[in-house]
Amino acid sequence: MTKTKVTKKDIAIWRYVAFGFCMWVGILSVCFSENISPDSNANLSQNTLNTKAISQESLASLLEEMSAINQEIAKSQATQNPNIQSLLKHKEVALQSFLSGIMDNAMPIGIDSTKNLKDQEVQEVLLIQSEITHDNLALALAKIHLYSLKLDENINNAIIALRKNIDFFSTKDKVLKIIKPYEDAINGFKHSFEEVNLNAESSARKASFHKENQAYSSKIATYIEVFGYISQHAQSILPQNMFLNISVEYILDKIAKILPTNHSNILISKIILSLCAFIVLWLCRRLIALGFIKCIDIAVRFVKHDRQIHSQIQKDIIKPISSILLFLSFDISLNILYYPSLTPPKFEVWFPIIYIVNFVWFLIIALKCYGIAFVSTLAKKSGGTLRKEVVNLILKIMYSIIIIIGGLMVLKTLGFNVSAIIASLGLGGLAVALAVKDMLANFFASVMLLFDNSFSQGDWIECGGIEGTIVEIGLRKTIIRTFDNGLVMIPNADLSNKSITNWSRRKEGRRIKMAIGLSYDTSVEQLQKCATEIKDMLLQNPKIAKDSESKQEMNYQLSFKKDIVSMNDLLGYKGSVFVVVDELADSSINILVYCFSKATSLGEYLQTKQEVILEIMKIVEKYHLSFAFPSQSVYIENLPNPIMLENLAKDTR
Repeated sequence: MTKTKVTKKDIAIWRYVAFGFCMWVGILSVCFSENISPDSNANLSQNTLNTKAISQESLASLLEEMSAINQEIAKSQATQNPNIQSLLKHKEVALQSFLSGIMDNAMPIGIDSTKNLKDQEVQEVLLIQSEITHDNLALALAKIHLYSLKLDENINNAIIALRKNIDFFSTKDKVLKIIKPYEDAINGFKHSFEEVNLNAESSARKASFHKENQAYSSKIATYIEVFGYISQHAQSILPQNMFLNISVEYILDKIAKILPTNHSNILISKIILSLCAFIVLWLCRRLIALGFIKCIDIAVRFVKHDRQIHSQIQKDIIKPISSILLFLSFDISLNILYYPSLTPPKFEVWFPIIYIVNFVWFLIIALKCYGIAFVSTLAKKSGGTLRKEVVNLILKIMYSIIIIIGGLMVLKTLGFNVSAIIASLGLGGLAVALAVKDMLANFFASVMLLFDNSFSQGDWIECGGIEGTIVEIGLRKTIIRTFDNGLVMIPNADLSNKSITNWSRRKEGRRIKMAIGLSYDTSVEQLQKCATEIKDMLLQNPKIAKDSESKQEMNYQLSFKKDIVSMNDLLGYKGSVFVVVDELADSSINILVYCFSKATSLGEYLQTKQEVILEIMKIVEKYHLSFAFPSQSVYIENLPNPIMLENLAKDTR
């Protein structure tokens, strides 16, 4: 019996499946915790039937019906009629029908603009006549009719503006911006005519007036309620959401018909549909991401020649795309479970933020992948006319712009006034900036040091005469442990304004430099042989770095940069080997030995240097040469007479 071998890929797949299922169960739990009960969902199919019973000849007829319902509700509240709940449900269905009809061009508005303007002119004439005759009742009725016509004109213009300006790419904010002036105008028509003196009027005229006044009050209350409903459900009238709502309603109805007759059919249909939508997007997110990358590759072809680089780019860029699709599946599942209501704002507000963060992530990775490759191609074609420093600066500026715009979009989504925030950075922030100048200087210096990546914790640096290892990078100061075990705190502003030598940013190559002093009795031939053999010894030593050796494999981002910057200098590779007769010194002939150890740590470096010195001593001994040391030779040109020396010696005795 053969055993099936479980690979890491299989484990990862099952881990993804388990994670996705747990997330969907979590979404379902959240919905039930928000009181999504079978009773509240059982009304969906009934509401669908009720919608057909409501007059849908035009939007104006819907408004008239809602106004009539509001009058019935007012009467029911006065008499405590138990049918008030059914009236409220009926009105909710009418509001939903009106909302869906706003963007349905096939449904007429039902308000004749030309006739409306003519009627307004007639009422204005009657208004003037009533003022001349001092007929208070006729004056009040003329005002009621005129204001009612203006209400119709206002809502007609609002619907036309929505149909004209809302497209597939519109947002909720655009809807609110369009209806805001019309909503304000509606609120300006709130007038009460109860104070009109009717004592001298007949009962018939009084009854007619009260009827017209109640109808007007109901009408203006209905119109205000409609605008409020549009504001609350502005997301629903967007074309993309209208299409989704129609599709969801159709699919839920079909699923409910397949299931056995039960009051929970709609709830079960929602769970089935949301699970199917979640599974489809969850399983297909990688395929969708790959298809998106293929579309990018059609436009960007300069990385296809290197398959390894291309596969690395795909692996990196697929992460944010998969993340966006994952959260989109959560979003759609929530919308289906809450249908026909909208997802609660406390959940809905986080999805745009997640999309913004993932989109910024995608743009940064795309810029690092394709942007650097594109600039690298330009640098090659420019023949050296495109400065590398300018290219690097442009890329860093683009990264910063993307991050700043993403941050502002997140703040705007959370409800902050971005314009006010930007304005507050002007004169208002100047006084604060002057008061905490040093603190802000250290804070922004810490930000710049982190963005510049000048050093990291554990790096060995030298700055302003201080040398040691970075312990911690704070918002105000950086802590350094010196090699004599002292702890030094340096303000970040001082660090940012001084040159920093980072000795830890070396991949390979720590310099070994020494002068080998040989005595002057060494011949030219011996010098040449000695220098040549020392160089051969260094080239054969596996612990000595060489330029000819292959370096560590670079990732695709660095491989694109090789045409923009010097990669060996950027990464910290040094492998030069020089052994030459360098100097005729006072006491010696000096041979310069200049090379780099592969190891950069102090212990391994000293060990390598010791081995090199011992090998050099063996080579010097091999050619019977001697190391020179500082010495002086004294030459006496004229010696005194021997007899004088003898007499001098006697005198000293």
